[in-house]
Amino acid sequence: MVVLFQPTLMTTKLDLKFTSLLRDTAAKLESLDIQPRVLAEAVPALTETAADLARQLNELATALSAAQEAKFAAEVAVKEAAILAREQALAEKEAEKARIAAEKEAAKLAREQALAEKAAAKQAAIAAREQALAQKEAEKARIAAEKEAAKLAREQALAEKAAAKEAAIAAHAQALAEKEAAKARLAAEKEAAKLAREQALAEKTAAREAEKEAREQEAAQKAAEKARIAAEKEAAKVAREQEAAEKAAEKARLAAEKEAAKLAREQAAAEKAAEKARLAAEKAQAAAEREAAKEAAKEQARLELEAVKAAAAALKARQDAEKEAARQAEEAAKARREAAAAQARAEQETKERARRAAAIATLAAEKAAMAAEHEKRAETSTS
Repeated sequence: MVVLFQPTLMTTKLDLKFTSLLRDTAAKLESLDIQPRVLAEAVPALTETAADLARQLNELATALSAAQEAKFAAEVAVKEAAILAREQALAEKEAEKARIAAEKEAAKLAREQALAEKAAAKQAAIAAREQALAQKEAEKARIAAEKEAAKLAREQALAEKAAAKEAAIAAHAQALAEKEAAKARLAAEKEAAKLAREQALAEKTAAREAEKEAREQEAAQKAAEKARIAAEKEAAKVAREQEAAEKAAEKARLAAEKEAAKLAREQAAAEKAAEKARLAAEKAQAAAEREAAKEAAKEQARLELEAVKAAAAALKARQDAEKEAARQAEEAAKARREAAAAQARAEQETKERARRAAAIATLAAEKAAMAAEHEKRAETSTS
């Protein structure tokens, strides 16, 4: 069995360290000293290649930084959108709570109105019952007064009848007295002087009896008149008492109605105050909870936003520092490249001048040798 081992692919994490490494490599390529290590003819091409690679690395580092900034900005935008969504959800939740509270308040007001109407109807029924009871009591008092007046009338009639009876008795007694007087007179006439004294005495006695009976009759008449006046006074008193009872009943009914209305108002006010206090406490608690939640959400969102902004500022600062360092490194490398190129050009020119001088010297020597050879040949031919 053959086991194939596949090499593990290693990945490089794209972070600030890697971009710094790219910029450092670009700076090193830009400041690469090629002159002493290679042939002079290869220096320009290699220097240009190194500069091109450094430029590409700087461009890659810049593009990677821009891409990271774009991704970071997108993440910041997503977080800000999430924060705004949370705030909007909180606002909608608060609006829903406010709507539910308004519906509860409306339902409560409807219940209170129904209870008030029910209490008013109950008070009206109580007042009607109390008025009916007062009217019944007044009717009872009127009937009692009428009965009392009838009783007084009967008593007055009885008194008048008794007075009439007493008068009849007195008259009968007077008739009897007169009859007895006639008998006595006849007896006196028969008995003469003895009976005269007795007759005078009897007449005197009869006169006294008649006077007494007259006084009794007058007293009976006075008693009947007094009883009539007393009956009239009693009837007037009963009428006044009945009127006072009716007024007291009306006053008691009005006082009861006022007291019932006052108690109902006080109870309604107490219930309303208690409900208002409860609602105020619930509203205050809900408002405090909403405010606390809102403040907590705002603080959390602010902290997250501050953290995001701080991270963005830190990243931007690092990127700016990297850009500045890369720019400075690029400028230094450019200066070094220019110095190296100037040095290479100066050395090349020096070498070129030396080569040309050597060539000129060689050419001059060759010309001198040729001239000498020519002169030597001329001399040889002359001789």
